[in-house]
Amino acid sequence: MANSGSRRERRQQKKLAKKSGGGQAADIGAVLEGALADQQAGRLDEAEQAYRQALSQDPKAFVAHVNLGVVLHDQGRLEDAAESFDNALAINPDVAEVHYGLGLVLQDRDEKADAEAAFRRAVEINPDYAEALNGLAIALEKQGHREQAAATFERALTAYPGFAEAHNNLGNLQHRHGNLEEALAAFRRAIEINPEYAEAHRNLSHVLLLAGRLDEGWKEFRWRWRCRDFPSATRPFPQPPWTGEPVDGKTVLVWGEQGVGDEVHFAAMVPDLIDAGAKVVLECEHRLAPLFGRSFPEAKCVALENPPAAETMGDDIYFQVPSGNLGQWLRPDLDSFPDRESYLVADEDRVAELKDRYRDGTGDRLVGIAWISKNPEIGKDKSMALADWRPLTEIEGIRFVDLQYGDTADERAEFERETRTLIIHDDAIDQMADVDAFAAQVAAMDLVISVSNTTVHLSGALGVPTWVLLNTLPLCVWMAEGEDSPWYPSLRLIRQSEAGEWADVIGRVVVALEDFRR
Repeated sequence: MANSGSRRERRQQKKLAKKSGGGQAADIGAVLEGALADQQAGRLDEAEQAYRQALSQDPKAFVAHVNLGVVLHDQGRLEDAAESFDNALAINPDVAEVHYGLGLVLQDRDEKADAEAAFRRAVEINPDYAEALNGLAIALEKQGHREQAAATFERALTAYPGFAEAHNNLGNLQHRHGNLEEALAAFRRAIEINPEYAEAHRNLSHVLLLAGRLDEGWKEFRWRWRCRDFPSATRPFPQPPWTGEPVDGKTVLVWGEQGVGDEVHFAAMVPDLIDAGAKVVLECEHRLAPLFGRSFPEAKCVALENPPAAETMGDDIYFQVPSGNLGQWLRPDLDSFPDRESYLVADEDRVAELKDRYRDGTGDRLVGIAWISKNPEIGKDKSMALADWRPLTEIEGIRFVDLQYGDTADERAEFERETRTLIIHDDAIDQMADVDAFAAQVAAMDLVISVSNTTVHLSGALGVPTWVLLNTLPLCVWMAEGEDSPWYPSLRLIRQSEAGEWADVIGRVVVALEDFRR
């Protein structure tokens, strides 16, 4: 994730009171000092009140407007923060830090062009302002100006070679454009400057795993827990962490992390522990408990609770481990993947019922489709429009089944009107509320075709033939090259040739689907 600010710059903004001076009444000095003390101590509500008190006494108190903008930004009140910075600039338009602060707010509001303009003005005032150059580079990349962005990151690093955040952001840019070696170098430089930079370690892990350098990648992957934007919290288990020790005869608690797709993905390694003689207690998201319980009968599957269920806190449990940490010990290289076609088991009776109902007496092949990823960070790049799939409707002998979670009724209705092709939508199955039913639906398919999302993790874990449609920046689970997945032998990976271009991918799917139908 891009980082346009830094602790150094925050300190600069909060010290404006000492360097700007003018434009404030002398009798509010004590109020400003108290406000700044509250702000630096993290007492943001008190700081806001004090700055507003100062402004009620002197509406042209420049520093109060600036620092109020910083406080409001820290509170996530973006519109109010922008107004405060604008008020400061109306008093003094030539302070680079204020343009930079406004740029950060506009960037968080996803107002890319306006953010670029604010950062540019900061750089015009101070050409060596590394933080503003870093923000400008991010704004440029978000607008598709890759080469300008890279050059601007380099300018920032020339001005401030020890700017770890800019090295990290340059690494992200190189990663996004497939320059893996350059990305690795940038992340390593960020870590060299700041060995405790968790986001750089995490980003380094993603590129290493993407490149198939699994042993190195898993070691760096452990830093994810220290990243501010990591979606999971550590669990309060008292047992010591498992770090690869022999487990024969010992009870090991494996606990899920991140989202449903991640839990399904990492569950691929649970059978390895069982085969090694471990007694496994598997804590999982409650929606996965029925499916995991059926699939791993030798394990004790426990739905996640807060506080943790008693079954996960027992003295008989020798080790505990988050499921993503298993990779370091069980998947250190490509040769360590077992010859295992699947590891999840759907409800057989429900699968048979769904097959019969969807086929409706025909001999058609059932092809499940999903075209959207709900990932809040990168889902847009992984997703397609349903209209992109139109060429597939010309192939006879296929019944398409909607496996896309979320409300897509309007898009499906428009697609069916335009193509005169029915997509079977089963109102009885809520894919995200009832994952066990969703697994049965996926297992009923002869083939699944989907973008990278939870659906393909389920279908791969169930051993269903699946074609995964990948953008040019796939998740590290899919690695950078190849048509096969070591995690899921039933998957075929169909990759974009050009960023954002799905027509070629669909063209290859059409050819393959015609062969599949025969």
